[in-house]
Amino acid sequence: MALWTEVIDPATLSGYARESLAAYEARQGTLARFLPNRFISDVVARFVAGQNGGLVDVANFRAFDAEPEIGNRDVSRRVTIELPALGRSEPITEYEQLRARGGSVSAELALVTVQGATDRTVRAIADAIERLRGIVIDTGIATIDQYNFKSADNFGRDADHAVTAGTLWSNTAADRLTQLSTWSQTYTDDTGSEPGALLMSTRAFRALCNGDQFRMVLQGGATRPAITQDVRDLVIGNGLPPITLYDRRVKVNGTLTKVLPDNKVYLLPAAVDTNDAEGTDLGGTWWGRTLSSTVPGYGIEDSDQPGVVVGVYQHDKPPHGLEVIGDAIGLPVLANPDLSFVATVL
Repeated sequence: MALWTEVIDPATLSGYARESLAAYEARQGTLARFLPNRFISDVVARFVAGQNGGLVDVANFRAFDAEPEIGNRDVSRRVTIELPALGRSEPITEYEQLRARGGSVSAELALVTVQGATDRTVRAIADAIERLRGIVIDTGIATIDQYNFKSADNFGRDADHAVTAGTLWSNTAADRLTQLSTWSQTYTDDTGSEPGALLMSTRAFRALCNGDQFRMVLQGGATRPAITQDVRDLVIGNGLPPITLYDRRVKVNGTLTKVLPDNKVYLLPAAVDTNDAEGTDLGGTWWGRTLSSTVPGYGIEDSDQPGVVVGVYQHDKPPHGLEVIGDAIGLPVLANPDLSFVATVL
């Protein structure tokens, strides 16, 4: 196969692909708000793993004219993790090409066909990375278990940060606020930082709302179930972080799959912009530089090479089919795994 640039070149198509990916993530909701994107010109992620949530030892006071003391570095470890490659090929059939090339606006129609295939390609890549973000946040391990590729990078989250409360929230009389406060305090005691978000599914949130302690007392002594905003306000009023709902699903081998289990609650740092790599101490989603992006025919500038790239290829032999091929290297990483806390509540 050879690069096909009749209607669009790879650099322009890759720019379109990245805009399409960002728009898709914004519509679907993404865990990149907690593990933001970081683009590097490499195939490995290098970072310093720690357990202190970004805190450092306090500075010592000194007398005037005395030199400042050298600070003590926290005991930490430098981690290097190889980033796996992923991608997808989306064929454009002979029939689609012939239909797209009919009439006097064949170039425009062909471009629409290529863009549609590109949209599907980048959505598949985005969903693969999002699913892995969910696995990392849920388990503390970046587990990839395919028939053709297997890996498991364990980031070392403390076992006390994964607890099971059984079917606690199935019982309307259970004290949900006290339990959440206990977990929040454990998080703070272990990391020195308070959690900034309570992440949960709509199912878990409904179970939270069904607690008797959220029922509103009306004039005359009657009660009614709390409305959504009542629950959110009571949670914040009890010193807990705001609730973020997350219900994204992806398709895995034809089966709709929840990115995060809907029977759990997650305590995490506050959400940041999806591309604010320095905005959180939890970790990030490292995107590397593919070999495809460096091919001269792609025409991609050095600074734009990290991230998803897309090119169109044509088969040399009849029926001269086209393939839109998306290529990427990436992995979600927990730099400070104890800044995540997971509790099973249903």
